[in-house]
Amino acid sequence: MDLANSVYTSLLIYFCIFSVSAIGGMFSEKAGIINIGINGMMIIGAVSYLVFTNQIAKWFASSSSLQTSMYWQLLGIPFAALCAGIFAMLHGFATIKLKSNHTISGFAINLLAAGISLILLQIFGNNSKTPKMLLEELKWTQSDGVRKWEIISFKTVLTILIIIVSYLALYKTKWGLRFRSVGENPQAADVAGINFNKIKWEGVIISGVLSGLAGAFFAHAFPASFKGEVNGFGYLALAIMIMGQWNVGLITIIALLFSILYSFAYNASAFLNFLKPYRYLFIAIPYIVTIIVVMATAKKSHAPAASGIPYDKSIR
Repeated sequence: MDLANSVYTSLLIYFCIFSVSAIGGMFSEKAGIINIGINGMMIIGAVSYLVFTNQIAKWFASSSSLQTSMYWQLLGIPFAALCAGIFAMLHGFATIKLKSNHTISGFAINLLAAGISLILLQIFGNNSKTPKMLLEELKWTQSDGVRKWEIISFKTVLTILIIIVSYLALYKTKWGLRFRSVGENPQAADVAGINFNKIKWEGVIISGVLSGLAGAFFAHAFPASFKGEVNGFGYLALAIMIMGQWNVGLITIIALLFSILYSFAYNASAFLNFLKPYRYLFIAIPYIVTIIVVMATAKKSHAPAASGIPYDKSIR
């Protein structure tokens, strides 16, 4: 595999992970709930997907065609998203029902997810705490006899659909208008008769589901590197969301730029020896740019005005 093919393939993986998880975080904050727990929800999605695929491989061990069938992704990815969505309800319970501090709840979610994943890896980690990925990826490739190029994959199609549907749902529907109003002015939404608590729950669950999808993408692409953590990509998703100013289109563009830098940084040193000393510089660039942009746009931030602020219906 040459450099261009390697960079392109990993770029698609990073783009799917970054964009879907960042959009997930955006949904939560648009509903007024700060979600520092994206990383933890991604971990739950990743470990759920790995446990699912390991069990499938064991149940169909006698049939190699069923054991490695790429179509199991059509069940595994929704399963991971469902598990993460249910897990996200803990954050919803803490922030909506108990009105606790959103940041503290998010960090608690991250710690709890790491603990749960380590326990599951102990049980399903093949006696080495290392899950195996036996499923082939559901994708369409072309080969010239020497190299294989990925044309389109299930994760890419799913990511594009999520971007389009998220944009249309938020900005082109009555539901989206109500959804955004809760994060901007819950008092006005309450007076208008909108069930703001229902919207907040929807935001948290959607955030968990999308983060779980991103975690499943990570697990399938990097199963050997999963040790109860997703390389902190959930925190990077937060940075992308902030740089994207909580806007679906901008988030998508920023996620693509981050993916290009990450892909080049992780692949260039394997092919271009003179770049090896600068590998981590490329990886650090997105974070450096994030800090600069956040500092420069702090006074003009488009963050939802009521994000992170508890609202008590009885007090107006």
